[in-house]
Amino acid sequence: MARQDAPVGDGLLAPKINQQAAFRKTWQQALALAAISLALFLAGNARTGLWDRDEPRNAVAVHEMRARGDWLRPTFNGEPRHHKPILNYWLMGLATAVIGEGPAGMRLHSALAGSGTVLLVWLLGRRMLGERAGFLAALMLAVSPIMVAESKLATTDATLTFWLMGCQLCLWELAHRESPRIAYSFWVLLALAMLTKGPVGPILLATTALLAWWWGCPVPTVWKRLKWRRGLLLFTLLSAPWYVMMLFSSDGGFVEVAVKQQFLNRIATDMEQHGSIPGYYPLTSIILFFPWACLVPMGIVAAWQRRKADPTLAYLLAWIVGPLVLLECVQTKLIHYYLPSFPACALLSAWVVKSISRQEVTLRRWPLGKLAQGMIGAVGVTAGVGLAAASISAPPGLGIGLPLVACGLTLGLGTAVGLLHLHRGDTWRGAYALAAAVGLMMLFVGGWLLPNAEPLRVSRIVGERMIALKAQTGLDPLLMNYQEPGVIYAYGRPITLTREGGVLQQELDRRGAMITAVTPNELPIFEKKFGVTITRIEDVLGFNPAKAKPTTLHLAVIRKAANAPSTASGTVGEESLIE
Repeated sequence: MARQDAPVGDGLLAPKINQQAAFRKTWQQALALAAISLALFLAGNARTGLWDRDEPRNAVAVHEMRARGDWLRPTFNGEPRHHKPILNYWLMGLATAVIGEGPAGMRLHSALAGSGTVLLVWLLGRRMLGERAGFLAALMLAVSPIMVAESKLATTDATLTFWLMGCQLCLWELAHRESPRIAYSFWVLLALAMLTKGPVGPILLATTALLAWWWGCPVPTVWKRLKWRRGLLLFTLLSAPWYVMMLFSSDGGFVEVAVKQQFLNRIATDMEQHGSIPGYYPLTSIILFFPWACLVPMGIVAAWQRRKADPTLAYLLAWIVGPLVLLECVQTKLIHYYLPSFPACALLSAWVVKSISRQEVTLRRWPLGKLAQGMIGAVGVTAGVGLAAASISAPPGLGIGLPLVACGLTLGLGTAVGLLHLHRGDTWRGAYALAAAVGLMMLFVGGWLLPNAEPLRVSRIVGERMIALKAQTGLDPLLMNYQEPGVIYAYGRPITLTREGGVLQQELDRRGAMITAVTPNELPIFEKKFGVTITRIEDVLGFNPAKAKPTTLHLAVIRKAANAPSTASGTVGEESLIE
């Protein structure tokens, strides 16, 4: 009997053992994705200064809010900053209260939001595509250059993408079952998106929903399950109070900057010369969402053919195409505007890999497959060779030559290995090889290359030298044409800014002399135009990320010329900045 009972016992234990194994595998996947994401998004942050212009603007705002004890009204350089809503400053303030106001603290919220987005893509991918494809989709997003970059910046975009990704997961669940808890979670997440970047989040979701409804997705059913009457009330109660407070307390400044300049002007004009040609987002995605952007066109073609039979594919198409069409119509174009749709691109790319593998064919057998494979090879190998070759012209003594070679070899050889697997029809291994190559390259960039290039960042050097010159001479700083926010962040206190000749003369009448920074070609022009003398103290050499080119600045003492008139007119032209 013992021998007969044993199989029965084993049979009863088998489902429990299988459940435990599945549970363990699920946690292993989640921990692996979290570890990969955090490693990529945190590497080198503490050793890399704030490069992007918006990073020091946000960091200075947090510093000034903490100094004033006012966490409702952001300021930059002592002036109201109405460019972004309040939530991102609160998150940065919380992070810096824990680990300090250095670059790592200022960027922590983005790293956590980026990692959270990766995990949400994994959760949604498991439901949409299955366990294996869901993991691959999350991995694709985690290692993509655009996601790594935005998750390492002290800006709003990674946070906004996290809230909107949570909204997408809620919508997917509501399309399959009714749940008041999930419905109200959606409205809370949407309110957080509204407090992060204004109406951008709701607008992007609306364009996706409209296109999905047009293509046959059950949008009306989801809308009913959203408990929209109570949901809109909850959304309003959470998001409206801060906006109302700013409308009544800013004397029209909030409307002028946040609504007219930052929202309406971005739609109608190419603000700060950020306009571009039609197709800007697909073209730039080839590099910034490499290599998965090469799979997206063939995924769109295949999904379009199957959209009526599979609402999941129709929704992914709407998520990709809807925001793309909208943003291409907006005159101001920046690649991070499209960040909330890259999760859908990753999901569609993972579906392509799964479908090709299931059919037991090679990538080339699918429509546009040869194009995709050719693009992966051309971009990956060319970029790899270019990075390695750039080490030859790298400035000596900085230690960026070796990381450039490592990045180039990793990308080039990894792309070649991935293409070899794809050519042989081993699609899964090909995808993982490409992910490993791009992920390792981005780890080298964030944790090795950028920290070593830190001495090239001019704005930090200027700010730190102005602190030293202030201590030596007692003169206050003044920024005219060169007004990089990184200088103010490095200086740590408000700095006088002006491009108006009259204001310049008033400041010099009041203070006698000041410390400033000018380019070599600006020095004689300013002396002649504004009746001043500029005495060079020292030169600063480095790289200006805003202009993407090397630059030289003179740190100098500026004072009125002996024969100068009491007032001077004219404006310092921004077009001469760092020529």
